Amino acid sequence: MPNVVFTIDCEGAHHDRCYTPDYIKVFEAEFVPATWLVHVSLKDPSANTNLYYHEFVHKIPSWHEMGMKVNFENERGYVEDPKERANIIWLAKDTLKSHMIKVTAFRAGAFALLPSDIPYLEEIGIVVDSSVIPDADYKMFVDWHGAPHEPYHSDKSDLKKEGNNRVLHIPVATHNGQHGYLDSGFASLEPLFEANKDCGVICLGLRDYHDSVEDLQKTIRYFRDRGAHFTTLTQAASEHYEHHEALAGVR
Repeated sequence: MPNVVFTIDCEGAHHDRCYTPDYIKVFEAEFVPATWLVHVSLKDPSANTNLYYHEFVHKIPSWHEMGMKVNFENERGYVEDPKERANIIWLAKDTLKSHMIKVTAFRAGAFALLPSDIPYLEEIGIVVDSSVIPDADYKMFVDWHGAPHEPYHSDKSDLKKEGNNRVLHIPVATHNGQHGYLDSGFASLEPLFEANKDCGVICLGLRDYHDSVEDLQKTIRYFRDRGAHFTTLTQAASEHYEHHEALAGVR
């Protein structure tokens, strides 16, 4: 069985309820790490960073990791201009750094990652991205149809093609147009789990404002019963590099 990575989109400051304490209890009880992707956007740069810094960072075990989720938007809506997107990336990095959070994992809000973003992500120290949803029906800003399902380095001009960008993409698991977020419910996701069982990494998502506590417990036990290994995005990236270096040495 593959590595299984749980990621949490941390946006609870913008919603009525945050289930992070419940998720922490499940992860601790099951001894499973996760990657917490703290949401930042120009609309309210520090709301979720403040929430997590004051309420949760000291409660999340040190064997988890903190990453960032960036929404490329401003008061006028979605942002496409490369320079403005770069400014948002730097704002997110500085906002988290001001709260003593140094990140190496990234996800674009609405999975809207563009080639122009990659150099800036590399510049701020991002080593792994999870914005790719290959062949998913969700296509709000970027259509990921045809992108690889396994971890890969992308092409500088086309993120759906393999290339030499330093950032490693770990796609969210997909199947029949569905992408693997646990708010779809465990029963709905079982075919997706089965379809991805031979992948090197199965990356799954949660939202901290949606109650997926029971589905998380079921999902952990499903994969544990099948001998899966649980890890974070950055650890999965590290193991990917080590594996490929070893293969290169054999050659």
